This record gives sequence, structure tokens and C-alpha cells, in this order.
Amino acid sequence: RESHVDQVEPRIRSRRDDPGLTMMSTRAWLETAVVAATTAVAAWSLHGEYDAEKHAMLLLLGAAIYSEYVGADRDPTETRQGITGGAPLGALALPWLFVSRVGGPNFHLFAFWVSVATNVALLPGLPRIVSGGAAVAAVSAGARELNYVNVGHEPYPTEWTIAATVALHVITAVSFALDAPGWFLNVFTRWEAALASTAVTLCLGDVAMWTAHASAGRLPDLHLTEDKWAHVTSWMPLHVAFGRYDDAQLAMETCALIACALTVAAPALAPEVRTRSSTAAAAVFVAASTWGATVALRLGKAFRGYDGIAHWFVDYVTGAEDLANLAAYWALVFGFAAFAIRGIASSSSVSGAKVTALRKSYHLLAVVAFAPASLPGYAARRVMGHGLPHPEMLALAYAVALLVFAAAECARTSKAWAPGRWIDSFFSRFVDSRDGGAVVISHTSLLVGVAAPLWLNHEKWSASAELDHSVGALAPLAGIVSLGLGDAAASVVGVYFGKTSLCAGSRKTVEGTVAGAVANVLGLLFAWRVVNHHRETPWGTLLMAGVGTAALEATTEQLDNAFLPLHMAALLQLVSRNADLEDIQYA
Repeated sequence: RESHVDQVEPRIRSRRDDPGLTMMSTRAWLETAVVAATTAVAAWSLHGEYDAEKHAMLLLLGAAIYSEYVGADRDPTETRQGITGGAPLGALALPWLFVSRVGGPNFHLFAFWVSVATNVALLPGLPRIVSGGAAVAAVSAGARELNYVNVGHEPYPTEWTIAATVALHVITAVSFALDAPGWFLNVFTRWEAALASTAVTLCLGDVAMWTAHASAGRLPDLHLTEDKWAHVTSWMPLHVAFGRYDDAQLAMETCALIACALTVAAPALAPEVRTRSSTAAAAVFVAASTWGATVALRLGKAFRGYDGIAHWFVDYVTGAEDLANLAAYWALVFGFAAFAIRGIASSSSVSGAKVTALRKSYHLLAVVAFAPASLPGYAARRVMGHGLPHPEMLALAYAVALLVFAAAECARTSKAWAPGRWIDSFFSRFVDSRDGGAVVISHTSLLVGVAAPLWLNHEKWSASAELDHSVGALAPLAGIVSLGLGDAAASVVGVYFGKTSLCAGSRKTVEGTVAGAVANVLGLLFAWRVVNHHRETPWGTLLMAGVGTAALEATTEQLDNAFLPLHMAALLQLVSRNADLEDIQYA
């Protein structure tokens, strides 16, 4: 034990202890500049009743820059090594996205304050009393803002009950973020873990609060408020009390949570660490998570008229309009891709630049396979008539695919059966430095990056969705454009034609960055023509979103599959939500 302590104790080294680490690199400064510019756009889009959100973002930006430049500690050895910078981007990525969609007592306003309080508590360069106090202040401010927008809704929860709900989410997210690097050795950076932990916590809290609300009629009178409400719903934010939770959304969240449980269990199944007790513990954990999700759905009276989620899913899929067309299209696309990739992967000459090109071919595959079904309902009807189901089917398909990926990762890490060994052998040809940890995350992060913008735009799922002629209608396509086109173009052009380094010490090139920006803008332009072919093209917004996302891709060392889609979706929605920015759209 003493030997173990000696190894762990020096694992965190402060920049103040090493003069060579006291200055941020040029690349880190460029990344911070991109983050500051995006935060300025977000602050510009907020006014009036959202002044508190504006000030919270600006203060969080200042604290993150201070944490990064003055007093940030290096990441623990459990995190992915060789990565510098990232505090401003990691702290602001989710607040950007959620603040771009605030408007009344909705989920996004609640999620904004949860993410702000969580990220300020995780800033490593601040004294603990400062970061803790700032987190408490953010919880208090969030409760006050959420209570303010509740005015006019009867009945509504009190400020302290909302504060307790926000604080519970924050404590859970911070705990996950601190423990995740230990669960997944050399997989996440500090801020990738924070992003994933906050997202999982919000999903878990959403299902838990919905279950409590839906089953409140079975619970005793708790008398948590002065008037009107006397049930457990009295402490819930209004996005739960008055929100619409359809079966497809609940099925999506359930699949995502079970996939998270499988992913957490995967490292314990590796042969080098696997024991009988660890295997049993992993099995019990996954079984308990699945059982808990099932019980929650039962208590919440989900899937009424069906014998569980499986029965509902079969009926939903078989009853989906024009599903045969989508299934045939996907079979053709994925069949051809599997044939081509298998032939290339069997070649012994796949290495270096060819590996990069092959990895990015999966990004292009995502564009071809998913872009048609991601179109808003009204655009899909106009362009393809009854050609494909509406995006709700795609959103659910993403969640099911995430569950399948997690199960495949468990099989790969265990190597106990022939399929697991085959998956491991296949993956080994395409992994890079980001996949040297306990689990391989490239394919999963690509799927989540493409799916997240669509998942977070639930109101655009339905085929009967209201017509949206703003650039915000392109937000569900942000993952497909930024990863499938921009990131892929930047990588391929940079590897094969890049000559000019972006800055000292950076692997990124000017040629690749320009190619990524052009691909982003062209992708958004094509999407705009499809969605709003009869309206004037908002060149200013398309250029800002396309070039801004390419600049972030060129300057960050964080996982681009996670951060680029959030950045592009936030920029598109920030402009569309505020009339003060309309001059930029058609500049």
C-alpha cells in the first residue's frame, strides 16, 4: 500500500511547480479566443429577462481562463495524457447549447444552470472554497431564475425546492466527473469526462423526475408547498410538471442509460483485470440498471397498452410510415460500406495516412446514411414526399445503435467469445492515440456527436412539426455537417496536402482548416437550400457557424466528435433566437 501511495501522490503536478508549464501554448490561446468569441455571440443574443444567464456565462468564461492560465493543475494520470488546454471550452460547451434554446420554463433553462454550476465546481485552478462558493451561487441564481419564469403558472414549486433539485443534479454530475477517469483509464480528458457526466446526469434526472411525476397519484400527500400542490410534483421544475413526454423520447433515454451502464461495465471484463468477482459485479450492475429503468417506466405508466418496452418497440417499428423505404436505403448504404471497408481493412498496407482517410470515411458514411432522415418533418415531406419516416424514427434508431455499440464493446473487451475477438481484431486496425485506454470510444463518440443535435431538438422530430424558416432549423444537422463533412475534409486534406502548420507545436495545418471551413459552409448551404429553398440565404450566419466550427476543430485537442456538433448547433440557434442578430444572417 505504501508503494501504491508513493506512485499516486505525485500524479498531479501544478504548473506553478514547473516554470516550463506556466505559459499557455499558442494553440491553447487560439482555442480560448474561439471560445471567447462564441461566448460573446451568446451574450449578445441574451437580453432583458435573461441578463442573469448572460452574466453567468461571462463570469464562467473569466474563471475558466484564470483556471487554465494561472493556476490549473495538470490532469491526473487516469485521464488521457498529452492534452493541454480545454478548460474554457469544456466549461462553456453545454451552457452555449442550452442558453441558445432558453425561453420560458423549459428543460434547457434548467439544464443551463445545472451545467454552469457543475463546471464551475470542477474548475481545477480555483481554490476549493471559491469554486464551491461559486457553484452554490450558481445554484441559487438558477433557482431564482427558474422560479421567476414560473410566475403565472399555477401551481408552481417554490425557490428552495427548485434549488434542491438543481443541487442534487450538480452533486451527481460532479461525482461522476471526478470518478469517470478512474473508471475509464486513459480514455477521457478532464473536460470530456465533465461533458459526458453532465449529459448522463441530466438524462438520468429527467427519467427519474418524470417517473416521480407520472406516479405521483400513487404517493401520499407530502405538503411540500404552501398552497395548491401537495404531491411530490411540488418540487419539480415546470418542464417536468407540464412537459410532454412521449414514448419515443422515454425509449431513447432508457436505451442511452442502459448503454452507459454497459460501457461502465466493459473495462472490468478485460482479461488482464477480469476476475470472477469483477465479472459478477459487472453483470449485477448492468442487470440492476436495466431493471431500474424498466421499473421506472412501469411506475411512470409508460407504454400504456403494451406489455413493456419491447412490445411497444415492435409495434412502433412495424407501424412506422414508409419504414421499408428507410430500411432498404440503409441496407444498401451499409452493405456497400461494409463490403468496401472489409476489403480495405484486410489489406496489410493500411497504415498512417490511409488509416486517417479510412477513419474519416465513416464520417462520410454518416452523412450519406443519416442526412436524408434528419431533415425537419415539413422539409422531408416536401423533398421526398412519403419517401422516408420522420426524424423521430432516426432519433430512436440512434439510441438503439448506441445500445448495440455498448454491448459490442463489452464483447470486445472481454474477448471471451469469437465475436468479441473478431471485433477487437477489426478495431485494432483503425484505433489512434485517443483509443489507447480501457475502452474504444471513436465509433461511439461519432454516433453520439451526430445524434445529440437531433436528440436535443425534440420539437422537430414530428412529421407535423411547425414550419421553421430560421437557421435554427438546421441545428439537428449540426453533427452530420460538422463531423461528416467539416472534420473529415480537414483531416484528409491536412494529411495529404497540408504543408503550413497552424501554429508552433500544432499538428493541424492551414490547408486542412480552410478545407474544413469550406466543407462546413457548403454543407450548411446545401441544407438551407433543401429546408428553405424559397428564402434568401443567410450568408452571414452560415459563414459564422461554418468558419467558427472549423476554427475550433483546428485549435482544440479535446474530442472533436463531442464538442464540434455542440458548437455548431449553438451558433445556429443563438443567431436564430434573437432579432438583434438578424443583420448578421444576411450580411
